[in-house]
Amino acid sequence: MKLPKPKVGDFWGGLAAMLVALPSAIAFGVTIYSSLGSAFVAQGALAGILGATALGLISPVLGGTNRLITAPCAPAAAVLSAFAVEFMLGGGSVQSVLLMMSMLGLFAGMLQILFGIVRLGYLIKYMPYPVVSGYLSGVGLYIISGQMPKFLGAPKGSHFWESLAAPEFWKWQSIVIGVVTIAMMILAPRITKVIPAAILALLAGVFTYFGLGIIDPTLYTLEGNLFVVGPLGAGSDSGFIDAMSVRWYMISDVDVDQIIHITLPALTLAVLLSIDTLKTCVVLDALTRSRHNSNRELIGQGIGNVASSLIGGLPGAGTIGATLVNISSGAVSRYSGFFEGILALVAFLILGVFISWVPVAALAAILMAIGVRMIDRHSFQFFKQRSTILDFFVVVPVILPLH
Repeated sequence: MKLPKPKVGDFWGGLAAMLVALPSAIAFGVTIYSSLGSAFVAQGALAGILGATALGLISPVLGGTNRLITAPCAPAAAVLSAFAVEFMLGGGSVQSVLLMMSMLGLFAGMLQILFGIVRLGYLIKYMPYPVVSGYLSGVGLYIISGQMPKFLGAPKGSHFWESLAAPEFWKWQSIVIGVVTIAMMILAPRITKVIPAAILALLAGVFTYFGLGIIDPTLYTLEGNLFVVGPLGAGSDSGFIDAMSVRWYMISDVDVDQIIHITLPALTLAVLLSIDTLKTCVVLDALTRSRHNSNRELIGQGIGNVASSLIGGLPGAGTIGATLVNISSGAVSRYSGFFEGILALVAFLILGVFISWVPVAALAAILMAIGVRMIDRHSFQFFKQRSTILDFFVVVPVILPLH
């Protein structure tokens, strides 16, 4: 395969895309791993960074779509967090959950490769709109409900309704940080289109956190601080290698019963990631007047997800937000996605200390804003017209299993 020479626009596109994808990847990782306990929040942030790195370095080169940005995404966060909660409630140990999540991502990637080989990518054009609408809305609602306890600063293990019903446990610091972050997510596009809204919102949340430290000096202590991500424990080459070694060791201990247990969730995840990717590819084709190769893209995505899982990263898909930023920043080829992966790795190795101070409430607020945008409001129009009311009742059953 002969690749075109990279252009300057590819670098700037990759940089801008990384600035959009990395905060979301960290937030998704925190969402998944926080269900294992507050001590694992930093590991979740690390998993998001490793996922953004592996997917960025591999999927653009092997995929079939120019300028597509692949990174950890909301469907992966929804499936993995639900799986982790279910497994923990079933009495599973933390180490077994970590192993199963790695295997889940690994199997999902392998299934995506199989989808591409048997040419299932072409079936995306036959996917009914109400099904896609219901899936997007369901994931959006799941993300919002899952992030509400973190937004409110509710105790560990609190669910959506529990956190809303117990205002005495809310943390005013978390609420202030979350409100400021959401406000910036809304206002940022009106202020400037040069810097992505997620970056400005994250910075606003960080500045608010340190501003609140003037009132509450305990916020300036990193150790045992539940308001921030905390030490990543892998902001160096040795930490990166340690993360890979642990995952390889854990995967080598998998047994047949565990493989059977994750088969259906892996199939669900593979289908959702494939739909999310190909949906983004269709949008990209319309914007750039190009044509992607669906089956080759699925193979590239699958290989990227396999690699990410093997080094302890999150699985992901072609993401619409980072891809649109990539295009608007001057990207012209698949090298832009490769640059995004390299820059995510640089951020991981150099900026680990700064990421440790990112407020959990700010990440939750960003994800809630993303969740709201994922809800397809047009689907409610189906209910207003007799000719499309059956479409509405297709959307609802797709949403309900996600809750």
